[in-house]
Amino acid sequence: MQTRNTFRALMICVAATAMLVAAPVSQAKPRHHRGASPDRLCTGAAQSTDLTADQKAAVAAACTQFQAAADAAHSAFSDAVDAARAEVKQARDAVHAACANGQGDTQACQDARDAARAARRQARKEVRAARKQQKADLLAAAGAFETAVKAALAPPSGGGGTGGDQGGGDNTGDEGEHHHPASCADYVSYAPADKQAALQAACDQLTADTTAAQSAFESARQAAIASYTDASAALHSACDGQEDSQACSDARAAFEQALVQIRADLEAAETQLRSDLAAAMATFRSTLETLFAG
Repeated sequence: MQTRNTFRALMICVAATAMLVAAPVSQAKPRHHRGASPDRLCTGAAQSTDLTADQKAAVAAACTQFQAAADAAHSAFSDAVDAARAEVKQARDAVHAACANGQGDTQACQDARDAARAARRQARKEVRAARKQQKADLLAAAGAFETAVKAALAPPSGGGGTGGDQGGGDNTGDEGEHHHPASCADYVSYAPADKQAALQAACDQLTADTTAAQSAFESARQAAIASYTDASAALHSACDGQEDSQACSDARAAFEQALVQIRADLEAAETQLRSDLAAAMATFRSTLETLFAG
């Protein structure tokens, strides 16, 4: 039962990780999205007492592969930004050389200024293309990571119940399933008759608490998606064909602030989810200990 709650918590964290790494990266701060790496998820899986050695190894391999792919995507974007900046600097240096010593009114100076403006436009195009490629690479890495972790943590096909399932008791009679924790239905069926009603109520409460925690996280995730969509639309509207305008610059700043807030909200929601699931399990364990004490 606890293992299945761990599976669900990890799967929700995987989904949050995939969403976070998909957020676009600031042209001026290409490294800031490293905070979206799945470090906490990977550490949590490695330290979990609910996973087998094979599951931990599979998750560790997925984490290593994801980090390598994410690092490559970040590095490629950073290289593209550095190259664009070098082109702009070279054009700026050419302007200084052509326009120095009172030559500001010469044709050579004017040509250099025109070339510098063209270089800046080209640099912006290259950075936009690099950002788009980075997002595609990160999305692909996140998708592969999610698939690998889900495969590693997939509960057994015969054990359809989560911690709160009361109806089927699917694990009780299956050969080869005995090494998996019992479901709530198993606990109820094994309990003495005079304790079954109380234990069933505890199972129902665990189901309700777990569902509420997951629902709260999903609501936070949907709100984050909506915030991202609104901020992205505002950015595109302000900068479409007006990349050099003040309105576009303001929209970029607002977009970056929105991303920071979205990440903070998701991290807070994930922390709350873990806390709520832990509290639900602690309450259930306490009930078990009380019912079966002595």
